[in-house]
Amino acid sequence: MPDWSYRTVTQPVFFRLPAVRARDVALGFMGRLARLPFGPAVIELMGQMRPDPRLRRSFLGLDFPTAIGLGPGLDANAVALPALARFGFGFLDIGPVRVDGAAGGAPIARRPEQEALWSPDPPDSLSLAAVAPRIAEASRLGLPLIVRLGDEGPEEHRRIIDALAPHVSLFALDARSLPAAVGPRTLLLIPADLDIAASAALVESAVAAGAAGLLVDGSVAAEPAGRVIGKPARQPALEQVRHWRQRLGPDLLLIASGGVHEPEDALALRAAGADLVEVDSGLVYSGPGLPKRINEALLFVATRPAMEQPAERAPEMTWFWTALMGAGMLFGSLLALVIALTRVVLPYDEAFVGLSREQLMTVNPHLLAFMAHDRVSLAGTMVAIGAMYLGLSLAGIRGGHRWARQAVLVSAFTGFASFFLFLGFGYLDNFHAFVTAVLMQLLLLGLHSRLGTYVPAVAPPLRGDRAWRRSLWGQLLLIGHGCGLLGAGLTISAIGVTQVFVREDLEFMHTAARVLGAANPHLVPLIAHDRATLGGMLLASGWIFLLPALWGFRNGSAWLWWTMLVAGVSAYAAALGIHYSVGYRSWMHLLPVFGGLSVFLLGLALSASYLCDPGESDMSATRRSAG
Repeated sequence: MPDWSYRTVTQPVFFRLPAVRARDVALGFMGRLARLPFGPAVIELMGQMRPDPRLRRSFLGLDFPTAIGLGPGLDANAVALPALARFGFGFLDIGPVRVDGAAGGAPIARRPEQEALWSPDPPDSLSLAAVAPRIAEASRLGLPLIVRLGDEGPEEHRRIIDALAPHVSLFALDARSLPAAVGPRTLLLIPADLDIAASAALVESAVAAGAAGLLVDGSVAAEPAGRVIGKPARQPALEQVRHWRQRLGPDLLLIASGGVHEPEDALALRAAGADLVEVDSGLVYSGPGLPKRINEALLFVATRPAMEQPAERAPEMTWFWTALMGAGMLFGSLLALVIALTRVVLPYDEAFVGLSREQLMTVNPHLLAFMAHDRVSLAGTMVAIGAMYLGLSLAGIRGGHRWARQAVLVSAFTGFASFFLFLGFGYLDNFHAFVTAVLMQLLLLGLHSRLGTYVPAVAPPLRGDRAWRRSLWGQLLLIGHGCGLLGAGLTISAIGVTQVFVREDLEFMHTAARVLGAANPHLVPLIAHDRATLGGMLLASGWIFLLPALWGFRNGSAWLWWTMLVAGVSAYAAALGIHYSVGYRSWMHLLPVFGGLSVFLLGLALSASYLCDPGESDMSATRRSAG
């Protein structure tokens, strides 16, 4: 449920449902997806939210992949931890947990006007028997786990700690509990609206008794009798963090939550003194991509000033070989375009069917025009792929973007695999085979070369603005466009290796497939070769347009916008131009092309201001937020 689908489609639907129903549907779906055989791969495909290794932090002998964690307010029943752990978090906070569990009373409710979630006080708590297997499952994901203990006595707390200790890193105990219950793996839980003056002696005695740190709970009292997490807790949480960091010094672990709905909120808590920051209600009001956006802001801070990179030899780097592959494909596709617009068939095509170009025209006066329509469309698609490879290599892979490398590799290997689609017809295109062999070597060299270090050059936006929200609609359309290309590639590939023609093809040539087969037994396999190749290239183009739309949308990435525009318009211009040139103007046949072009251009138009304009950012404020 990434931002491009959540903010555009899913959130408006969920906000029409009761809060409990919406939560159960969303988290239930994610939990089930993460437990399917390929579910984790699907979640990874949707957003590539794994934090950069440079964000790793260590506290109390524990490794946190990033300073951003998941608070317990979202997945109160701990049903979707395997999915949420893949959203870019560095730790998970779970609970409260009691030995037998307890219902808090009234159900949770949204308060959109406050950007908050209301829950009863005390909240629902999970029973030890119910939550233990879920915690054991979550612990296998490799993230530190924090479990909050419910309001019970020391004996019950000890029972929970003993049962969960093999899987849990830290336990959080309410500040009002006895200091005697404090241990070296215990955090003191402090509500954001706790009276600082009245609680000073209690907190200091707990720290003196050996508490591992403080956890500022991002909730405040609200009417009716209960508590809210969200925006109302933001300022009180900041004040708690600032006070306790100054009072207790820099060495004590301090974790904080409270109204983190934008990256700037997390940076503010870090600047106030929090070592780790939790997110919960922000995923409801801002979207599931919030942890990734915060991590990007943290990475920008962590890489300022950018360290001087050692000089790199181009042949040692992936971008050099993938750029050569893109340039080679671009050159070959332009050559194929010229041939398709002039001769259409090459000498080895004529040798395969045993007919000259002139004799092919006598078989059917529309045959060469039909083959030209296939081959120009194919060449246009290859031009788009080559342009995308070249742009992604020179600006994306060269800049250290792992997602750009993965996009090129997935697309290229798909294209090379499609080479075998047409071999069943007994026709080997020598030129195609030669080009494929050369480009494959370049791909393998790129695969075994180095990516390089990514250092963000543009400060990510610290809050979602109108351009970002508009770009989510553009991203949704471009993702739909990429999926449409994949669907078209699968369809045309299937047609190419089975029936070869669709009804509109035969109507254009005023003939039937059996007539063409009777005229020459090698004629249909020749056309099938073109069809299968076009289908394979559409599959490759589907990936190379889809994956950057999924993974590469970052503020200020004008190079990606222009690369997609040039590549996409080239392919559509070739396809539409040849159809009208040869007179193949079937409305049903061209509808998918016009539909794809419209979706593509609208997606780019909606994304332009976000991708092409880096906006204004307060660099000094960002640096001060390094924490």
